Amino acid sequence: MVKDVTMSMEVDQDRGLVEVQIEIFDKDSIGRDATFTLKQQVHVKDSDPVHGSKKLYQHKFRTDERSITLTIPGSEFTGFTYNGSKVEIEYLGLLKIDDALVFDTKVTEEVTYNLLKKPKIRKDAGEMIEPKDHFSFVTNLGAIPLQNQLATLILAVAGLFVITVNTVIGCHDQLSPESQTYLYSHRDSDGDASSPFMQSLLGSGAAGAAIWFAMRRQLRKYMKFKFKRVPNRINRSTRVPVGQLIHGLARVEMNDVRLRVVACNLEKGQYMRGSGSDRRRVSFSEPIQGVVLYEQHTMSIPGKQPVENSFEGMVDFGPMFDALYPPAVVSKTHGLFVYWEVQLLVGKLIDQELVGSTSGLLEEDFFSDGSSSWDPAGETGVLNTWNRKQNS
Repeated sequence: MVKDVTMSMEVDQDRGLVEVQIEIFDKDSIGRDATFTLKQQVHVKDSDPVHGSKKLYQHKFRTDERSITLTIPGSEFTGFTYNGSKVEIEYLGLLKIDDALVFDTKVTEEVTYNLLKKPKIRKDAGEMIEPKDHFSFVTNLGAIPLQNQLATLILAVAGLFVITVNTVIGCHDQLSPESQTYLYSHRDSDGDASSPFMQSLLGSGAAGAAIWFAMRRQLRKYMKFKFKRVPNRINRSTRVPVGQLIHGLARVEMNDVRLRVVACNLEKGQYMRGSGSDRRRVSFSEPIQGVVLYEQHTMSIPGKQPVENSFEGMVDFGPMFDALYPPAVVSKTHGLFVYWEVQLLVGKLIDQELVGSTSGLLEEDFFSDGSSSWDPAGETGVLNTWNRKQNS
């Protein structure tokens, strides 16, 4: 069927339209109900990917003639094309005749969104968003309230017990015949050979990570740290005094304190891992294009004194719009996102962070002149007859 149908696209720059030309060579396909759908797709770069997509435009029609021309308004091509380290965002056209998929094609090469070039990706974006936390467990434990100390110690003991027992069971099941195992089988759900000891290690790792996450929540209780006032909408001209943005109050003196506001793009997607009954969907979030919006250091902040009083100056959000790509969100789990957070990095105490809202960001603010991204008659528009696919 595919050989009997061709589909091509051309840009009408003057009218700001994309023309879809369909040629049908099979007479049995004439006089049928058909649907053309334009999608924005997130292609995950993995050996076992889970791609994501959303529908941008759909047109239903009858194949009354052999040659059919459809027109799509340029405004339907929302978002942009993008080729990153973990994901690729592209346009996809699909043609169905009588509910059977006849033809699908990438339309990225024919019609592209001209995204203004951004600086090269910072290789340390991940480290910038998740800096190493050099804290002292003993010092931090002494800085939190008594009830949180007890909760932390109980979690630590429980975690050690669970991991030890689980590892012992894994060793026993590894060395025992299948009929005498306690928990872990020598075969998976597909009947393939499986190692009980390796299964126990995976289980211990997951349990340890969950318990450590809960312990970190307790260790952060040495202070209260929150947003004081966040602008309703952040744009290129947004500048906020740091003392108006955050509020913090610690129970104890904090030494070697650094306050930072950072932003980045996040490439999000999913892939599959495991096999049989252990097959699972894994979500990832890869930081790229990191930029520091504010950073100041102070040697000491007295206990029970507002943290914001020890820092001065403005948080300028303008550089975020110069360095980052606008969001291209296909779903909650797929696409290119914008992320920013406030970090309080403390010497021997566990670090604090506040995640900022990006709900009010507008796409046009990420263009250097702040103008609308849709300009069909010019080179800054969504439609171009030549391919300027952005490689990041």
